[in-house]
Amino acid sequence: MVLLCGPGLWAVNVKGFGARGNGISDDTAAIQRAINECPAQGTVTFPPGRYSVRGLSLKPRCTYAGTEGSSTLVLKERNRFVFDMSERSDIHVTGLVLDGGGVGGGLIARGDTPVRNIRIDNCEFRNIPASAAYPADLSIISTLGFIDSAIENNRFTNVAGGIWMTTVQNVNILNNVFLDITKGNAIAVAPAPAGFPSGANLRIIGNTGKNLARMGIETFRPDPPNGSVLRAPVIENNTFSDWTAPNWMGISITHGDGGIIRGNKVLNPSGPGQSTGIEVIIANAQVIENTVSGNFADGILVIGRDAPMITGNVVTGVSNIGIGLACDRGRNRCTSRNATISGNTIRNARLIGIKLDNDWSGGIVSKNIITRTAGGWPDDRQAHFSGIHQSPAPGKGTIELNTIVQDAAKPPPGFSFCGIHVNSSMPGSVITNNIFRSNSPGPLGTGIVDNTGNATKGWIIDHNSYDHVGRP
Repeated sequence: MVLLCGPGLWAVNVKGFGARGNGISDDTAAIQRAINECPAQGTVTFPPGRYSVRGLSLKPRCTYAGTEGSSTLVLKERNRFVFDMSERSDIHVTGLVLDGGGVGGGLIARGDTPVRNIRIDNCEFRNIPASAAYPADLSIISTLGFIDSAIENNRFTNVAGGIWMTTVQNVNILNNVFLDITKGNAIAVAPAPAGFPSGANLRIIGNTGKNLARMGIETFRPDPPNGSVLRAPVIENNTFSDWTAPNWMGISITHGDGGIIRGNKVLNPSGPGQSTGIEVIIANAQVIENTVSGNFADGILVIGRDAPMITGNVVTGVSNIGIGLACDRGRNRCTSRNATISGNTIRNARLIGIKLDNDWSGGIVSKNIITRTAGGWPDDRQAHFSGIHQSPAPGKGTIELNTIVQDAAKPPPGFSFCGIHVNSSMPGSVITNNIFRSNSPGPLGTGIVDNTGNATKGWIIDHNSYDHVGRP
């Protein structure tokens, strides 16, 4: 049954084609007939009900609409999808519950042609099992390309994996909610080679997730490279918390040079220990005003890419390094030249506030506030803390205007504290106008430690302040 519902707007009601929506009858054939009758720019409507299906093939240039929270499609055939929109474009899915029924996935686009003008909003994806065969263990998956499209304001509950995209162009993933992701990532973009100008204008903004088995967001750079492109993605104002499995990361951006990672919160107050809050392996990254807190080994790591800007972040309570420039020698990623690490706040990182562990020539470490409360970690009677830890670099670097504080009034015996740990000579480099302070009644540790007795040779070290800490 096709009904006129406005000037030039046609609606197809699935119950008019025999769908029962009682949760018992197999409604696959009836709904597919309704879909097949949808005219261009028309709408297939799903009145409130529970529709049992074995998988449906969507028609292009149509909207598929339900009454939000009340129109549920439940998959009944293992390792299939509720909706298949492979090689079909101009589709809008809204207000529906896509329930994998514990046997399969939500929505798939695969084939030899990317899909365009897809909008998925105000839907719920749920009950998609880890036991389903890939890719049917995912809520939304595009295996080739997603262009000029948006996934917004959806809810993902008790699903093995959330959103999986390959090559993207002009794609928004906005304001979705992920609860209980049992196997994979909440959001993953793993670009594949594609026969279209690819990789620009990916925006992942305002999403939230809790109880995650793997990562909140991952953009993955194939290694070795496969020819895919991802340019300057925006990863902004997302919040992820409370992991259920150990040794993963909050956000991992390894593809997308020039990416902006800004205003995100990665929080793990009580879950199993995770590797890294935010991992970045892209050139010219902007890592700005993010928050990492809780049970992570490292807060923010930039691994072997040039010119990162790491500014205004807050890292609290990590068990190893607050912010680091790291080295991956196996993949020849050991340079972060011209880095800027400025205006960050690092509280109670267990071992090191800021670690400069690759070629940071031309880098500036400035105006950071690093505090450590001696006694705050169980092993502090044997711990050594460094505010800033420098490793060799062939060029000059600058460490200036930082404040590094031990703020316990009664540090435990055996706790060792230093402001800046210098491991090698970098002639012409500068350590200047930094503040080193301990709030203990007597002197504790040293402001600047020369690890070899010769490491500070060639450094310009002046105008630093020492309060209750030893001078070099």
